[in-house]
Amino acid sequence: MSVAVFEAIILGVVQGLTEFFPVSSSGHLVILQGLFGLKEPQLAFDIFLHVGTLLAVLIYFRHDIRWLFGKNRKDLIYIITASIPTFLIGFLFKDTVERFFGMPKVVGCMMLITGLALIAATVYTRLNKHAGGKKQSVANSVVIGVAQGIAVMPGISRSGATLSAGILSGLDHHTAFRFSFLLSVPAIIGAASLKAVKIGQSLAAGDAASFVAGALTAMVVGLFAIDVLLRLVKDNKLYLFGIYCILAGAAVIILL
Repeated sequence: MSVAVFEAIILGVVQGLTEFFPVSSSGHLVILQGLFGLKEPQLAFDIFLHVGTLLAVLIYFRHDIRWLFGKNRKDLIYIITASIPTFLIGFLFKDTVERFFGMPKVVGCMMLITGLALIAATVYTRLNKHAGGKKQSVANSVVIGVAQGIAVMPGISRSGATLSAGILSGLDHHTAFRFSFLLSVPAIIGAASLKAVKIGQSLAAGDAASFVAGALTAMVVGLFAIDVLLRLVKDNKLYLFGIYCILAGAAVIILL
């Protein structure tokens, strides 16, 4: 079933908010697609939405990205290091994970896990006076990369998983935030590449207008969401998203 332009814009708004807010974009898209009656997983359309949010990251972090290839090559090494476990997990479990996109109750359970991780990161920071005292290293980069790999599961927030892993591994909030979003760039590019054939098939079927509308909407809303999240991360208020994920996950399990 195709995605109408109006539905694509609505899904683009949801993607722009939930890709960056740590509440799981894939989980919300599975739920909304079910409400819209899109019974088959719209994987190609989902990738286009992620491309829209990729553009938001490239625009918002354009100076950081430029410095990665200039004076800040150490961070580039950390991003490459973290991307390896992400790609391995995504590649090995790709087929298994795709089946979960049609299982809302599984999504609900994964959202509960996301919520608990966000609350744990907040509690850790508030109770541990040495929190945020570690520098970026190969070790914590691998931990964050594994967390991002686990986030291929619908309902596990990519930003939530990487932010929580970064904070719990000892990074300060700003470093964890910045690394989380820079790490999303190769992850999104990799996912889009794996689904390139399906994207081409969907475009050939006449869905180009919907795909573009969804991607542009996701980009614009994503720029707003990144800025809001940065402020909340600095104020150590990730627990607000944790509470939301637990409530939303419980509602999905009970109602769907």
